[in-house]
Amino acid sequence: MIPSEKELLSFLKRHNLVNLTAIARHFDIKNATVPDLLKPLEKKKLIEVRKFGGSKVVLLRRSL
Repeated sequence: MIPSEKELLSFLKRHNLVNLTAIARHFDIKNATVPDLLKPLEKKKLIEVRKFGGSKVVLLRRSL
């Protein structure tokens, strides 16, 4: 099941520096789906996706 923005933000609050694969595993979705879910949150400037080594990590930009 695809998570809502609220569920995704709640997960990100509980986990610091989570990578895209961890998000996919937690919500039981494909890795390719995760960037599509994160894009609206990036546009709202709630999160930031950064390259860290060979993977991408998600950071919350501000306290929610």
